Amino acid sequence: MQPNTNYSPDSQVKSPRGKTSSLLRKHRKKIIVVLVLLGGLLVAWQVLSQHAGLIPVSTAEVSQNKFEQNVFASGKLAVKDLSELKSESKTIVQNLLVEPGDKVTKGQVILKMETSNLSVEVSQKLLACEELRAKIINTESSIRLLRETVVLAEKDYENTKILMESGAASPKELEQVEHMLTEAKEKLVVEEEANLPLLKAQLKQAEVIHGQAQEDLAKATLVSPQDGLVLNLIAKAGQEVEPGSLLAQIGNPANLQIETGINEVDAAQLSIGDKVEITNNALLSEPLMGSIEAIAPTAEVVSTAQGEQTQVKIKISVPEGETPLKPGYNVNLKVTLNQKEEALLLPLEALIEGDGQKLVYAVGSDGIVSEREVQVGLSNELFAEIISGLQVGEKVILNPDEQIKDGVQVMTDDQSK
Repeated sequence: MQPNTNYSPDSQVKSPRGKTSSLLRKHRKKIIVVLVLLGGLLVAWQVLSQHAGLIPVSTAEVSQNKFEQNVFASGKLAVKDLSELKSESKTIVQNLLVEPGDKVTKGQVILKMETSNLSVEVSQKLLACEELRAKIINTESSIRLLRETVVLAEKDYENTKILMESGAASPKELEQVEHMLTEAKEKLVVEEEANLPLLKAQLKQAEVIHGQAQEDLAKATLVSPQDGLVLNLIAKAGQEVEPGSLLAQIGNPANLQIETGINEVDAAQLSIGDKVEITNNALLSEPLMGSIEAIAPTAEVVSTAQGEQTQVKIKISVPEGETPLKPGYNVNLKVTLNQKEEALLLPLEALIEGDGQKLVYAVGSDGIVSEREVQVGLSNELFAEIISGLQVGEKVILNPDEQIKDGVQVMTDDQSK
């Protein structure tokens, strides 16, 4: 057999260098990823080393913007001049002459109550008055007769006295005549000073009771006290009602008002005539502008979702006109107390109190903290107006704790990102 003259060792065994090159080409992507990760870790290590020992803080930037000092509340719409018709006595609803939503005019009959019992009561009270008038007439007649009797008895007494002095009458006869005179006078006094005044007083009281019964009978026919709409008709025909039961409500749904409670701190800043922005996100595309028309002179304690609060009731007028709002709808309210087109604003979380001063901690570009005394103007639930002590664009620390002091170095939230 002839040997293969084309045999070459290189054709069967690769050199180590060639093997390494092949491996590099095969794992090139993985190697790049590892190098990138190592670079990132190096950068992170450098950043952490740079900020090691620094206090992390949250900051806000002092800005210049429009400022409003507001009082916020919520309330429910109600008819301003609402009239409520109520039963005056225990009775039964007889006839309903209107329906909910009907237009009514002042004096129009709304409903009638059952009046048979009231009519009987009026007749009974009238009869009592008539009986007393008859007794008074009889008493006055008796008084006239008694006066005549007294006059005759006085004459008889004088004549008997003369006769006794002349011996024509005895002392006993004079005594009898005198007794009759005394008895007549006493009867006259009783009738004039006791019986007649008592009867007249009883008649006066009976007339008052009769008049009240007549009023109750008249009130059994309920009429509208104003022009408007029947907003609510609670009564049903044939229904028995107690005294004071609500029967119907009448008013003008276009004439609305809002009554709500304001906490005592905010209420102290309000005045009658203050403008109120009325909003309802679901129903109003633009706010309505009302005004405060009444502020209660006293506060009251009410239960709220946050617990008991001391509130002052206020009434807010709502402008009349075409509106989708109806009585009973909920609305949000905003009273603007003060407004500035441009003000230097600082979040309230940056302010702290110190020995009667208001302080903030500003942070420079080097992370060094400087304590600043600031003069504060107006404030609302989010921001305070800065009069002096800070400039636009400066950074201040929010909610600083006891670690934050003048001269310390901090790491702000934007540096840690």
